Amino acid sequence: MWQELAEVIDILVENYKKLQALGNEKRGVLVNVDIKALEKIVHQEEAVVETINKAEQRRQKVINRLASENVTIEPDMQMRDVWSQCPDNRLREVLRNSHKSLQEVVKKTQEIQANNEIMISAALDAINFKLNQLGGASVEPVYGNSGQAVVSHEKNFDLEV
Repeated sequence: MWQELAEVIDILVENYKKLQALGNEKRGVLVNVDIKALEKIVHQEEAVVETINKAEQRRQKVINRLASENVTIEPDMQMRDVWSQCPDNRLREVLRNSHKSLQEVVKKTQEIQANNEIMISAALDAINFKLNQLGGASVEPVYGNSGQAVVSHEKNFDLEV
């Protein structure tokens, strides 16, 4: 089972690296506001996240089996506490290195995703600005009764047919 745990962690590392690469690719797409390419990347991300979820469920099952066989392992233990219980020194070292790699790649992936969220917000602001320009919306220099900005709309298009 310890070998299976190492394999599952390696699958997680591999898929988080894929997610990280897609996140880097997404940044360029967001800068260019290329909606079709963004949709393609999002679909690829969904597939990778599904694989990560399945691997995580498998990892949890392995941990639960280890917990049922080994009294010193609890299902809610930290991973470093779990692999430290491995009786095989070589495999324990493999698990330690795999876990360290997983921590690093997850951290980098989270940073990329956080940066992309900022880019998405900026892209949405740019789209709203363009839509407001097309629609003739402008914000008045005073606030309304409820403390909200007052937005007025010009009629740029005659939609009566």
